[in-house]
Amino acid sequence: MRPHLPAALVDAAYDGVGRPALFRIGGGDPEVAHETTLDWLTWWGRTPARRAILELAFGSRGRPVDVAGIRFEGPVGLAAGMDKDARALMAWSRLGFSHVEFGTVTGRPQPGNPKPRMFRLRDSRGVINRMGFNNAGAEAIAARLELAGVRRGNLAAGMPVGVSIGKTKVVALEDAVEDYLSSVRHLVHLVDYLAINVSSPNTPGLRSLQGADELSALVHALVDEAAVQAEESSQSVLGPVPIFVKIAPDLEWSAIDEALAVCEAAGASGVIATNTTLGRNGLAPADVARGPKRVACPAPR
Repeated sequence: MRPHLPAALVDAAYDGVGRPALFRIGGGDPEVAHETTLDWLTWWGRTPARRAILELAFGSRGRPVDVAGIRFEGPVGLAAGMDKDARALMAWSRLGFSHVEFGTVTGRPQPGNPKPRMFRLRDSRGVINRMGFNNAGAEAIAARLELAGVRRGNLAAGMPVGVSIGKTKVVALEDAVEDYLSSVRHLVHLVDYLAINVSSPNTPGLRSLQGADELSALVHALVDEAAVQAEESSQSVLGPVPIFVKIAPDLEWSAIDEALAVCEAAGASGVIATNTTLGRNGLAPADVARGPKRVACPAPR
C-alpha cells in the first residue's frame, strides 16, 4: 500500500479550507462548484506526474472485493452522478476509489432539467438533486473512453469502470428498451459493468420501469444483447459484461422482493442499492424549513 495523507488531516483540510472555498464558487451555486471541481480533477488527471501526486496523497484503497467476476481493490467506489461524461477519467483511481461509475448516460444527448437544479442542504451536509440526466450521450462517452485506451478488463483507468445507463427523456416509455439497447451497443466492449438506471426521480415516468413486467422485459433484452455482443467480439473469453440494476430506496418491501426476483430470473448480475430518494428522512429541521418543497436528496450509500 502506498503512503497517503492521514484521514484526519484530509478531513481538517477539507472542513477548514476546501469546503468554504467550494461554497463560494459561482456565488454559492452548487452546480458551478461541481463543474469547477470536475475541471480541476480533469487537469490533475492529464499527466503521469500530476496523477502520481494525487495517488501519493490519497491512494489508499483497503481490502479487495470480488463481485460478478470483477476484482475491486477496495470496497469504496465513486457512484454515478459525479462525473456523468467521464471528464476526470484518469483522476478517480488516484483519489483512492476502487472503481468509478460514470453517467447516468442516455441513448441521445440531452441538457437535463432547467436550472437551478441542484441545491445545498447545509445543515444536513447533503444536496437536492434535480439534474435530469444531463449528459453528452452514450456515443460521446464511448468515444472518450476509446480515446483514453479504456477497454473492458484492461484497467487503463487504474480500476474497473462502470457506466450507468438511463432513458432519454424525449423517448416514449414504450420505446425505452431500444433506447437502453443503443447505449449498451456503444459501451459494452469498453466497460467492466453496466448499471440499468430505472430509479431516478428526475425523468418523468422512469420509475414505472421498475414494475415487474416492464423491468423483466428491459433486463432480459439488455442481458441478451450483452451475450450477443460477447459472442461477436474479441473479448468473448471474458463472457457477457455484467449487468446490474439500480433500484429506488422508496420501494415498498414487497416491491423490492418482486424486483429482486425479476432481476434474478432475467439474468442480471446484481442489484445496486440505492438511487436517489424522494423522502426527507434524516434532514436537519432548518433544511426542511428553508428547502424547496419537492426534494430529492441522496440516500445514504
